[in-house]
Amino acid sequence: MHTLLRHSAIYLIARGVPGAINFLAIAIYTRLLSPQEYGQYVLVIAAVGFTSVLCFQWINLSLLRFVPSSEFATSDLLSTVKATYWAIVGFTALVGTTGILVFVPQEQRWLVLIALPLLWLQAWFEMNLELARAKLQPARYGIAAGLRAVSAITLGTALIAWQLGAFAPLLGLATGYLLGGMTLQTLGWKACRVRLITPVLRQLLRYGLPLAATLALSYVISSSDRFLIAYYLGEQAAGIYAASYDMVSQFLIMLMMIINLAAYPLVVAALEQSGAEAARIQLVRNLWLLLAAGVPATLGMALFAPQIASVVLGKSFREAGLTVIPWIAAATLLAGVRSYYFDLAFQLGKQTTGQLWVVGSSAVVNFVFNVVLIPRAGILGAAWATIAAYAVALLLSVLLGRRVFTVPMSWKGAGHVLLAAAAMVLCWYLVPTGETPWSVIAHLVSVVLIYCITLFLLHTHWQHRFPFAVGGRRD
Repeated sequence: MHTLLRHSAIYLIARGVPGAINFLAIAIYTRLLSPQEYGQYVLVIAAVGFTSVLCFQWINLSLLRFVPSSEFATSDLLSTVKATYWAIVGFTALVGTTGILVFVPQEQRWLVLIALPLLWLQAWFEMNLELARAKLQPARYGIAAGLRAVSAITLGTALIAWQLGAFAPLLGLATGYLLGGMTLQTLGWKACRVRLITPVLRQLLRYGLPLAATLALSYVISSSDRFLIAYYLGEQAAGIYAASYDMVSQFLIMLMMIINLAAYPLVVAALEQSGAEAARIQLVRNLWLLLAAGVPATLGMALFAPQIASVVLGKSFREAGLTVIPWIAAATLLAGVRSYYFDLAFQLGKQTTGQLWVVGSSAVVNFVFNVVLIPRAGILGAAWATIAAYAVALLLSVLLGRRVFTVPMSWKGAGHVLLAAAAMVLCWYLVPTGETPWSVIAHLVSVVLIYCITLFLLHTHWQHRFPFAVGGRRD
């Protein structure tokens, strides 16, 4: 458990600082860009993200799974990965350039053309991040992620001042990926030639492609709504919705991802070295930490939505944000628990095709609900569709995952978290708050303290000492 907490603390800095900067970027961009310009920006980001997940993410997941194992020599693995990356770059360059020239209107090509280099730089950067994570190098991970975030927001903000509109933050982001990736070039790439080793590639495809399809469908759930909003309501509405969605999801996903970044390699190491039972002991610890952090953060987003929206979002984005923030927060919690805990059953059992059924079914639910609800309820309908889709995905992951690899569920630990969360809500309701920033901060601090104290007392009552994890031995 000490290893998990130590790595989580390092990743808290490594991902927390870039996450805070990304949070700041939303505050800046929603003030400097019009809703339409912000809508154009997020639509390009969504398209690049989907393409990256579809074409490159399976490589990242394979690196994370096979670098710690002894199945392949590291040089063979990295050589194959490098060759595969450049092959995909060539393919996307051909298809992407042709598609832009044929299908994209002349007045929008200048904006869309940056999507291709942004795609390649993002893929290379994220590939190196996963390699650093697989090698248990969180400090290097954090330096690269921090440099990327600082460079992107600094240049993006400066270029907006030069009246470049939506192009400005995109160019800033591409530069950030380039500078961040340059700090990770000593991870072993220089010693590896561009060489495709067929047995290695075959295993990477067998493991990674189902996960890539799963992640692509997950991306459909999280991002297709903004394209449908743009279709039904216009780019301006898509920008307004995306600002609130990204503000909430980036914070909550970052928080849960930090735990997963530290925890998943420990689970894989326990499985490889000590067997399934040792992995399950580690999984119980991971689940408790995931819930203990995710549940209060979600409630905080919902309870303090007016204050958060007024601080983070630009004036044109706030009113809509108040209506969707609680729904998006709840949906993101469901998505995080599924992705970072119950979906691990498929990955640890090396039967990742099961995730296709989980995410594919929920993607269909999401699309149908969006088509039905967006024309009738606007952006709030998109939020309802999102929470319905993630609820379906979580249920299916629990039911199907247990057939592959049993991930344990500590009901006592979850109960402690829910009781502490109930005390948190009660404190929020009973303690009055004013309109000044200091009164809001005092209210927030009191709510957080009540949650932490209640959770601590519940643990000491049951175990007579604070155990740091429910159901697992203390290291």
